Amino acid sequence: MKITIGLVSGVMSALLLAGCATDTYVSQENRDKFAGLDVSKFLISECLAPEREVHIAIAEHFAFDKYKLRDLDKINLDTFVEEIRGLKGRITIVGHTDYKGSLEYNQRLSQRRAKSVADYLKAHLDPTNYDWEVKHLGETQPLLLGKTDKDRAENRRAFIVFEEAQKYEEMPFCEPPKPERKVYMAMTPHFDFDKSVLKPEDLTQLDDFTAQLSGLQGSIMVAGHTDQAGSVSYNEKLAERRAETVVEYLKTKLDPKQFIWEVKSFGKLQPAINERSDKADALNRRAFIVFKESDITAEQQMLSGSQQQALSDSESKL
Repeated sequence: MKITIGLVSGVMSALLLAGCATDTYVSQENRDKFAGLDVSKFLISECLAPEREVHIAIAEHFAFDKYKLRDLDKINLDTFVEEIRGLKGRITIVGHTDYKGSLEYNQRLSQRRAKSVADYLKAHLDPTNYDWEVKHLGETQPLLLGKTDKDRAENRRAFIVFEEAQKYEEMPFCEPPKPERKVYMAMTPHFDFDKSVLKPEDLTQLDDFTAQLSGLQGSIMVAGHTDQAGSVSYNEKLAERRAETVVEYLKTKLDPKQFIWEVKSFGKLQPAINERSDKADALNRRAFIVFKESDITAEQQMLSGSQQQALSDSESKL
């Protein structure tokens, strides 16, 4: 496919319909044909549509020092599989451990946990429909900072995110993410029933999360969730308030212009745990945060800055 800058306006509609969310349309393979021009801002880095389907799952029942999936996690992954079956896109998996053991050992253990999830999903899906991104962070990003057995158990987990997109080989004007790019995920699981106020323990975790992003650029997606009580419409609004609360806090700790921000509201439609219990309800009252490293253009920085100013102006009028 031959795509030139002169064709940008003519192909914009077609490319957006094809599933890309950006204003840039020069392929990686044609990048060197524009010597002397800064074409980095014309290169699509992600084949993701703004209104794409996003699905999130958690494998949180790993035994100490083990990477084998337990039956409860297989049930959650089976639900995840049914939600994305027939769709195309990217599956990102990030494995974690508790703090027991050396950093090096826990890196390997979290890698094995992430691979266990990937192997299970590939056995139940058509792997060719997806771009796979498997990461491992060892003990470096705990969900809970305590030292109790319960805290350690919560940190033995893997996060899984599906984002609908075209496959890269089907979209020559898109640049696939670099294999070494950083991907961080976090969760604030301490919202009280029917509330959207962050608790101190969540603020501590978000502070640790933002510290990881120092000097980086990329996208930050925050997805809000609720438990099963209440109507679908009410919970969708509550979940959105929870996500927006997290975004507002993150923007006080980061330079908003260095990131592309996205808020998703899932209400009660994507529970982390598919059961009704006090523990399940508490974990399902959460916000899920995904950072993916990528270059941000000057145009995108200006847009993020103007959006932040508009938000500040609206808040000052309240």
